[in-house]
Amino acid sequence: MAVDTNLIKSPYKKEKFTKEQIEDLVKCTQDPLYFIENFVWIQHPVKGRMRFDLFDFQRGLLDAYHNHRYSIALISRQMGKSTAAAAYLLWYAMYVPDQTILIAAHKYSGAQEIMQRVRFAYELLPDHVRAGVTAYNKGSLEFDNGSRIIAQATTENTGRGLSISLAYLDEFAFVRPTIAREFWTALSPTLSTGGKCIITSTPNQDDDQFAQIWRGACNTLDEFGNEKETGKNGFKAYSADWKQHPDRDQEWADQEQSKIGEERFRREHLNEFIAYDETLISSLKLAVMESKEVYKRTGQVRWYKNITKGKTYIAGLDPSLGTGGDNAAIQVIKKKVKIKNLLKKKNKLIKIEFYPPILIFYATTCRIRQSNPRQ
Repeated sequence: MAVDTNLIKSPYKKEKFTKEQIEDLVKCTQDPLYFIENFVWIQHPVKGRMRFDLFDFQRGLLDAYHNHRYSIALISRQMGKSTAAAAYLLWYAMYVPDQTILIAAHKYSGAQEIMQRVRFAYELLPDHVRAGVTAYNKGSLEFDNGSRIIAQATTENTGRGLSISLAYLDEFAFVRPTIAREFWTALSPTLSTGGKCIITSTPNQDDDQFAQIWRGACNTLDEFGNEKETGKNGFKAYSADWKQHPDRDQEWADQEQSKIGEERFRREHLNEFIAYDETLISSLKLAVMESKEVYKRTGQVRWYKNITKGKTYIAGLDPSLGTGGDNAAIQVIKKKVKIKNLLKKKNKLIKIEFYPPILIFYATTCRIRQSNPRQ
């Protein structure tokens, strides 16, 4: 079977450009939106091959990618976030030389799907706006300007040994929590040397690594109460839900909610951090509850209120297996009509048999502090 050699451009090729082609090339070099809207084609799941006509929220998303070193996007399902990211990564690789771009998805098939969108867009570009290719594989692309794109599944060791210029983390909220923490710990030093990072996902748990980065990005007030463009962790936060998709209306939303239920609809399409796991208290109720600021910390203990002399306190234990999975928690609360949380301690590695003495210790600590609050 003959191979269409026009799918890719030969590397280090000498060419003659018309004046119009040179103008196109200059504009593409300077503006990823111009490149995407004028030259990128995509595969729509229903409409098939079509020009990438960006929605307004996708323009905002690409602006966040391009103008901020770190960006995190909370986007609802099937909004075209991965397609927009694929187009931007292609632009970045072809027009910024000597870059190593990592695509990390929660599954290898997801990383391959994004790479397929990159390849599809590249193959349909006219030669005068695309770079030559030195290596063209399912899991990687290398261009004659020294840049390359690598696609991998997210593991504890993904990206180790690579000098990463730009990391794109797709559906990061759905990476297993222990892997996400280890991966982020390994990736952060690499990014601190000057690399860019783009994270996109729909919400999952409210305490996973993605949720923590998202909350840090949304905390945009400085120590003087002034609003900043990025959060305290340096990330630019961007969010879009189903209402910003021009092809969706209330009738679509009502039908979708009737199919998957209110809880899943609010998580998948309204970007609410509602836990999927079955809980004693409804996850919809938990979603509207506000967290309380920590009064102080002593080790792993978080204090929410000081001890009041003469009051009665209740100590409770929610144990785990102590294997490093779920947290175990000890809580001490004040007994009254409205029970107030006093302190909380959590740990993943303490065996169940060690909790009774620990519980007695914290109960004793509270009793001592009752008699002498300064301790």
